[in-house]
Amino acid sequence: MAAPAPPARDARLLLARVALVAGAIVVGLALQGAVLARLEAIQALAADDVVAARRELATLLRLGGGALFGFLAAVGLSIAHASWRAAREERFPPSGPWGWGARRVLSGPPARRFARIGVALGVSVAILSALGGALVFQMAAILLACRAT
Repeated sequence: MAAPAPPARDARLLLARVALVAGAIVVGLALQGAVLARLEAIQALAADDVVAARRELATLLRLGGGALFGFLAAVGLSIAHASWRAAREERFPPSGPWGWGARRVLSGPPARRFARIGVALGVSVAILSALGGALVFQMAAILLACRAT
């Protein structure tokens, strides 16, 4: 006897996930090309004016680091909030967009345990992202403070 065909919903979810990953790869490659071009311009500037090149590099570090670590902190807080909701609902993953694609839903004490772990992980990601952003900003400040040629 042949296995039943999977529902169309599963195929759409898989397609949505593949499209999301493909989109992330395309955006990442485009950003990599833009950053590479900017770094080459900074290196060319360094041949004439080292201080201006350092200032440009510090600006690039602040923008890139702020965007990356800010996004990661937002993701961490979002995970923590969704897990907090899951603990209140005693349902993991919680209802809503965080539950899309869930094949198994926990309820009761196991859901609370998973929700607590999710809150801890989300808060950890947010804190570590803030520390990473602070480190990048400190690197940019040191780069600006260095006036040696």
